[in-house]
Amino acid sequence: MNAEVWNSLFKHAQEDYPAECCGIITEEDGILKVHRCRNIQDRLHEKDPVEHPRTSKTAYRMDDMQVHRILTDTEAAGGKLRGFYHSHIDCEAYFSDEDKRAAMFLDEPAYPGVEYYIVSVMDSVPGNTAGFRWDEAGKAFVEMTL
Repeated sequence: MNAEVWNSLFKHAQEDYPAECCGIITEEDGILKVHRCRNIQDRLHEKDPVEHPRTSKTAYRMDDMQVHRILTDTEAAGGKLRGFYHSHIDCEAYFSDEDKRAAMFLDEPAYPGVEYYIVSVMDSVPGNTAGFRWDEAGKAFVEMTL
């Protein structure tokens, strides 16, 4: 991660406040690229508040078609998925139980080798950040030194 990528994440988090932002980080030819994704959580909540009780202030859901398009285009260009990111609103950056569930498929990471980044936003100002990766030996996501 470099300063340009972090600045992109901070800007996205600040612009989407008070909703959680979300997106994807890819790499092509050694260059990291940030892809902003739509957070469709409010749309899901409006459609079925029982199934989706949380709003975009406390949750995110990326548009599946947008994610598919980003990953397909990246792979076609010879690139690779490096990470996912999202923001936490008016609280610290941490890997929540919901984040863990979303990152897993059965008992394994859904995207092996991919990192997860979280930006805290307090009163519309980006705060602390945290990054997590899968630790195969411990079978858990662990915080990385950023």
